[in-house]
Amino acid sequence: MQRFLTGLVVVLVVLGTAGVTYLSSFRAAPAAGYEPPPLDLSLVAKPDPAFEVEKVSDHLYRVNGLRVLHVWGSPREMGRQQGEAVAAEIKGGLERYMRGKVRDDWGYPVDYQRQCAQSMAKHIPAEYIEEMQGVAEGAGVPYEEVLLLHTHADMVHFGKEWGKVTDGRQRKPEKLCSNFVAFGPATVGGKVYHGRNLDWTTGTGIQEFATLLIAEPEGKIPFALMAWAGCIGSVTGMNAEGITFGEMTSSTADETLDGMPLFLACRRILDSCRDLSEVEQFVKTYPATTGWNWMIADGDAKDARAFEVDAKQRVVYRPNDPRELHPPMSYPIPNAIRRTNHPITPSLQESIASRVGITGIKVPIVRTAVPFMDTWQRYASLGKWISEDYYGKIDERIARAMLQSKPVGGGGNLHSAVFDATDRVMWVANASLKDPAWSQPYVRIDLKEWLTEH
Repeated sequence: MQRFLTGLVVVLVVLGTAGVTYLSSFRAAPAAGYEPPPLDLSLVAKPDPAFEVEKVSDHLYRVNGLRVLHVWGSPREMGRQQGEAVAAEIKGGLERYMRGKVRDDWGYPVDYQRQCAQSMAKHIPAEYIEEMQGVAEGAGVPYEEVLLLHTHADMVHFGKEWGKVTDGRQRKPEKLCSNFVAFGPATVGGKVYHGRNLDWTTGTGIQEFATLLIAEPEGKIPFALMAWAGCIGSVTGMNAEGITFGEMTSSTADETLDGMPLFLACRRILDSCRDLSEVEQFVKTYPATTGWNWMIADGDAKDARAFEVDAKQRVVYRPNDPRELHPPMSYPIPNAIRRTNHPITPSLQESIASRVGITGIKVPIVRTAVPFMDTWQRYASLGKWISEDYYGKIDERIARAMLQSKPVGGGGNLHSAVFDATDRVMWVANASLKDPAWSQPYVRIDLKEWLTEH
């Protein structure tokens, strides 16, 4: 918090003594002297490793070391298939992560976890409850623990005050995720590329249980989900209709745990939405919990949306959206859109400042503080790389380089993905126990090929 407040004071002085000029309709001037670094192409210049697939069991594979779980059928069947195939990993994750980290290291008592889960459980569709019960049966673990696995992310982002009378919650700004989508004239061949870094909890060792779930649910849309053993939902994925999903934390003062947990909101979009209009309808009507920025692309429509949501507000942005023009802080880009961990919406900017204990503050002052924060530096870097340096040249490898270059490629990168939503292909990497995901080899997965495997 001290760093945030110090940055606020410094920026007020800077902007009070120097005018800021908006350079063009395509890019804003650097604020407070920050200039994004050049893209680092060193890693993408290296050839990818040879493609190797090992079939471990009827539903479990290893592709260049990546654990891939392929399930299909009814909710109960898919759950049991997952539970049986990765039972040891599920038990390990529950023991070392949910108990060892969430309960013991982070101090969330099991009774409190249950209280939070009960608030969210009534908003979980019945078929997901059944699928989680199947996971528990297949793995031989209590259903309650599988449920807690799916609700803990919202709980941790909310904090330890759910159901208590308090005078407000305060938390320091966080260094978390980045997403961007580029398409049409911005890319090679006009394809839709969605890049996504999840920067969360690498120090917990949860990456040891990373699993790419490829699912063909009965009567719904097949999808691929970057997740962890035992999870039927997550925060990163693509479906067979070319819809992609990635989230970023953007905690505001208006949050609740009386809603649908993030993991399963992502799952609902992937297994039920065929285009952006269906995504927008879902986002407008679903019971939200904590604050998020979501990035969603449509490979067929060659379009994308950024959603800024919390328990009260749902704001939708399109590529080249004039509402993103707030020089020198933000600016729209034709055929592209990007987000990190701060909202563009003025009312949400005020709310996020309130969330960390700064109240009674006006939007222009909030904007002056942002350049000193990692979230804005990542946003600014993505903007420059896309709009100036590589516009029209973005392909899978340039998209990957954006995720690997500082400040976007940080030390806490848990998993990293580039989606070619046009062709339903993804390149995914998970962190090792020592190094971030972006530094690891990316594994190519063609979703179309997997959906013909059984």
